[in-house]
Amino acid sequence: MKIKFCEKNLDRFSKPAYKELKSKYGDDVKVKKDSCLKECRLCRTEPFAMIKGEIVQAETPKKLVKKLEKRIAK
Repeated sequence: MKIKFCEKNLDRFSKPAYKELKSKYGDDVKVKKDSCLKECRLCRTEPFAMIKGEIVQAETPKKLVKKLEKRIAK
């Protein structure tokens, strides 16, 4: 399974979520940075990531981690 984060969104909001998932799942889940996920409006407003081709967004990085972990568990 792969989770992609937009580099610009990492700088603005989601870096804590990225770091937590990267350290927690290691090689089991590929946590990657992408230069752009083409979600510019969303990228400017809140943390988000892409998993299985779907956008997952949340109000905070912690909430984003929880939502992504639910998707990983499925």
